[in-house]
Amino acid sequence: MSHASDIHRQAELLAADAIGDVIEHWGFRRVLGRIWTVLFIEGGALSAAEIGERLQVSSGAMSMSLTELQRWGVVRRVWKPGERKEFFEAETDFWKMISKVFAERERLIADSVRERLERASALLEGLPPTDAARFSLDRVERLLSFVIVAQAALDGFIKSRTVDFSRFGDLVRFPIRAVRSRRGA
Repeated sequence: MSHASDIHRQAELLAADAIGDVIEHWGFRRVLGRIWTVLFIEGGALSAAEIGERLQVSSGAMSMSLTELQRWGVVRRVWKPGERKEFFEAETDFWKMISKVFAERERLIADSVRERLERASALLEGLPPTDAARFSLDRVERLLSFVIVAQAALDGFIKSRTVDFSRFGDLVRFPIRAVRSRRGA
């Protein structure tokens, strides 16, 4: 390998590890973020074996991870004419990926939280109206109100798949180096 390709692979692994850490923080397996990042940076389709070699991931772990990434809609299988093996490429629409996770995962927890707070509220409403019971009911209902507002915001985000990032200028559309050069960094 040439010096330039060594640096390229080093940068790719550094980025993959960074995104892997973020993904792990969100409760997913770190390897999922690493695989997606390699595909995203590549910009084209790679075979499972190629990805596994770059990341030093076993073929079994690659197979499971690629299946999970496809289920989340962040990686898709593509076919190359004349090739027998499967190839994969990354979804590049960040908002599409994030909204799918929100719709499937965060929505479930929000529904569960709301249902349990509604049950807690009903239990407290059934108690004799003491100061402690009224105070607790007020606090639970405040939590419930917050969850209802959060659900409405989440539903709006999922439906519109938009977020207003106008205060960040062109950061979302242009490479960071273009933003740095505008600021004189």
